[in-house]
Amino acid sequence: MKKVQQYPRSSMPRRQNGAILVFCLVFLSILTVMGTSGMETTVLEERMSSNMRDHTLAFQSAESALKNAEAWLLLQATLPIVSGDGSTTVWSENAMDPSATDGKYWWDHANIDGAWWNTNADAIAGVAGVSTQPAYVIEEYRTVDSGESLAAGSGETPRSRTFHRITARGVGVNPNTAVRVQSTFVQSYN
Repeated sequence: MKKVQQYPRSSMPRRQNGAILVFCLVFLSILTVMGTSGMETTVLEERMSSNMRDHTLAFQSAESALKNAEAWLLLQATLPIVSGDGSTTVWSENAMDPSATDGKYWWDHANIDGAWWNTNADAIAGVAGVSTQPAYVIEEYRTVDSGESLAAGSGETPRSRTFHRITARGVGVNPNTAVRVQSTFVQSYN
């Protein structure tokens, strides 16, 4: 008779219930959700930084048009001629306002869009990386002949000062990213 060897009970294989498998699957699904969420956040942040870069480019473009208009006014020895259609580079105040009675400024109207700027404003050239070159509009809106002056009490004859409103529009890489900036330029002319 053959003797059968008996093993102690602790060393015999036990029946598995699969608890580790379920735990690993739950853990993997949590890691998958975290990874997907992280990727979505990264894509969103990338889009936000791209939009911010485009807005900054449009702002710098508008600023360059504004500086160009100010430089043009500085070069004028005499008061520039004003026109109602912008043909002389300087518009009369609110000449382009489509509805003076609605309480909006001309640049806030819906029909003052990119096509209007391309047709009526003075564009500058050489701004790289933008979909449309920046443009500006100069309005003469006031001439002051008297009043307070730094020359008061000095014996100097006060000179008249002319106020110009410069509105500039810049566009980024995306043609829908547009920025408008304004400045008031004051100068005395001969």
